[in-house]
Amino acid sequence: MAVSEKNWGGASKVYTTKRDAYNKLVDSDNPNKFSRQIDAFHAAVAIGIQLGIPKSTEYSENREELINVYSIDPDGILWALISSLHYEASGDERFKKLMNYADYGIEKLAEGISVYGNIQIAIDSILKKKKK
Repeated sequence: MAVSEKNWGGASKVYTTKRDAYNKLVDSDNPNKFSRQIDAFHAAVAIGIQLGIPKSTEYSENREELINVYSIDPDGILWALISSLHYEASGDERFKKLMNYADYGIEKLAEGISVYGNIQIAIDSILKKKKK
């Protein structure tokens, strides 16, 4: 088991409830979208953390495989961030929080790209709304 898997409660895969949103936002041939799922995931986590997950959001076990855990956090940066935000949570609970942040963020990104057609403009719009 890799160090990152130990950190994340032994998980080896990242799962999502928003597979359609990732499919909509990732296209290596389109410069207005993410070229890799991992890039979309990182942006989604950042946006989910920035916006905060609504209290009504619950973790769902009904998820589809997205990517390998070892590829999301090779340097332990996400682990350190999620640990500082949820310091009393177990590794498994932190992993579920991470996936919730990603699902919430990717949903907001998908909404933004539907409106603007460009990932950078969608991100800028999401972050401007947060400042208000």
